Order: sequence, then C-alpha cells, then structure tokens
Amino acid sequence: MSLKKTLQATVATLALVAAAQTLAKDVYRVAVIRWAPTDIYFNGVQMGQELERQRLEKAHGVKIEFRVFGANDVTQQRTEIETQISRGVDGMLFVPWRGEVMRSLVTGLHKKGIPVVTSNALVPGAPQTFVAFDNRHAGRLGGEAIVRRLSELRGPDWPSKGGVIIELRCIITASFDIGRHEGYRSVFDPLVKANPNLKVETREARCDDAKAHKAVDELISRYGAASVLAVASIDGTMGVGGAVRALQGQGLLYPFEDPRHIPVATIDGSLVELQAIALGHIDHVSVQPADGEGVLSMRLLFDMMKAGRPMARADKASTLMADSKELWAPVQVEPGTAFDGAWYRTKAFSVPSDVRYDDPRLWSIQMYKIENGGKAPDLIGGKFKN
Repeated sequence: MSLKKTLQATVATLALVAAAQTLAKDVYRVAVIRWAPTDIYFNGVQMGQELERQRLEKAHGVKIEFRVFGANDVTQQRTEIETQISRGVDGMLFVPWRGEVMRSLVTGLHKKGIPVVTSNALVPGAPQTFVAFDNRHAGRLGGEAIVRRLSELRGPDWPSKGGVIIELRCIITASFDIGRHEGYRSVFDPLVKANPNLKVETREARCDDAKAHKAVDELISRYGAASVLAVASIDGTMGVGGAVRALQGQGLLYPFEDPRHIPVATIDGSLVELQAIALGHIDHVSVQPADGEGVLSMRLLFDMMKAGRPMARADKASTLMADSKELWAPVQVEPGTAFDGAWYRTKAFSVPSDVRYDDPRLWSIQMYKIENGGKAPDLIGGKFKN
C-alpha cells in the first residue's frame, strides 16, 4: 500500500473512532414538549415515556434527562423549543398544539440532525417519526357503537324517524381531530344521506368541557330534548365533562337501558370515561393508548439518539411486537402519507366491547395505581377530575 493510501486509511479509521466516541454518550438530554400539564391524556403519555426512560437507563447504563414543558399554545411551544435547542438537546419528544404551523421548525431540527418523534398530532409535510393510533378507526368504532345502541334502544328503524346527532370536535385543523371526525362521519353520513330527517350537528369546542357543555345545551334548546339522539365526542373531556353534564343538567341523563337514553361515545380512555362507562352514563370509549404512545415514542427516540441520526423513512409496511401482550400491540409501521417518515401505529380498541372498564392494563388505571401506591381506583364511587 502506498504512503498516501496508508494515510487515507488511517484518517478514515480515526474518523470512525471519533464518531463512535461521539455516539457512545453517558447522558442524553431530551426536550419533552407537550400539551398543558393539566391534560390527563398527555400525563398518561408522559407516564409511558418515564417508564421507558427508566428501562433504557437500566438496560444501557446511561442517564436520560427530561426537560419537560407543556402549553396549549403555539407561540409558547415554539419559544420553549428554541430555548432548549440553544441550551443543547440530543432529541425531542413532541406533541404539537397545532402541527400544521410547526413545519419549518421541525424541518429545521431534522436538517441539524436532531431526532424528533412526534406523537398524537403530526406535523404535516415535515420529516419526522410519528407515533399514534389510528384515529379514523377509533372514530369509526365510536360511530358504530352509537348506531348499535340506538338500534337496541329505539328499534332498527330509528334513522327514518329523524333527529340530531351532536358531534363535538376539538381543533378542526389537527390531524387527530380530522381522523376521528372522518371515522365518525364514515358511519353517520350514509345514514343521513338515506334519511332526510336525520342530521349531524358539529361544534368545535377546543377540547374544553365548559365550551362543550354550552354547545350541547344550545343544541338541546334549538332542537328540543326529544330530537337529540346521541353525542359523538372527539375526546373524553368534552364527552363526560361537557355532554354528560349538559344532559344531566337538562334532566336527560336516563338510565342505560331506558329507551330514552342518549348514547354518548368518547375517545381517550381516562378515568372519568371509565367511571362514566361503569355508571352507565356513556356507552363507548375508543381507548387511545397513552402508555403505548409514551413507551414507543421514547424507545424510537433513544434508538435515533444512540445512532446519532434521524430514523430512515419506511419504504413499505411492516409489523412490530406481533407477540406482545400489550393492549396497544401489535404496532403497524407504515410510510407516512402527509409527511416524510414512518408512522408507528398502535392498536385502537374499545371499552366495553374489547376489554372491561376495570381492566388493570388500561393506561389510566396504571397511572392511578402508580400515583396511589398500587391501589386500584373505585370506578363506581370514586370522584375523578376531567
């Protein structure tokens, strides 16, 4: 080998050694940017991230530092991200308040080589690794449950008699909201088309129980109590804290088997929803597995931080955790259609159709037990916050 080639080989070897030393870190700093700390669902996601962080630290002999910030505000999230990046981070776990306005920011992080895992709500058009369940399927499960309950309560010809189904939406531009809305409407719209006296009234209530309460009250006043057939809520806060309380205040919270009962479907799986199922106040919950979203997002981010680069996009669909006992598995890996990257899709399932409301594997029950010394929640007599 010539001296020139020998020197080139030596330089290449030294570069590889230097790169390996750079990647072999003892401490990883993670920016956790999420919705407000009062949001129960994202507290569940953070629980999953914390559990996975502890597992990874033990398995790999490293320290993973979380720098957590929560706000339901685009400007505050953006400012905090810029601050944390300037201080230095190795990766980011991100739940955008409005993903559609975060494209340039997330694209910029990708160009800098900072791995980002978005969850729950994607950033359209930006390169990212995305973790979420199938929101459209979750909405469809809820829509089918409402139709099934109305047929049981009012007879199979209920659509022809007319009435109004109330749909409560969170943020109509958010990817999770759009998916759930499309799922609900894939069930309702064909019935509306075939039955001129049947209609769906949609209200955007910003995931806020008070705004949802007001919207349901106004629609009951507008159409009359006898015309309100059901409530399909995009999330649990609006469904229980808004719709159920509005029905209760109007004297319309009829027992579960009463033909006058107004079915309510929600999506999340918080304790207040499980309790509402146990009490017969609502009929269906499509469980969004917060624990799975947290565990998987942290696991994927660590793999990228350890490798020192963002994850490659998925060219074809595949399946992970096929033999897992987790309620949220198996995980389907699919190429992103609205972004450049891979969608890690956890499984959607329902209460009470798939599992009982008191199943200890449900994320909100897990979180309660962690916070209460292993004690299980009293879902009949307990009182829980929205």
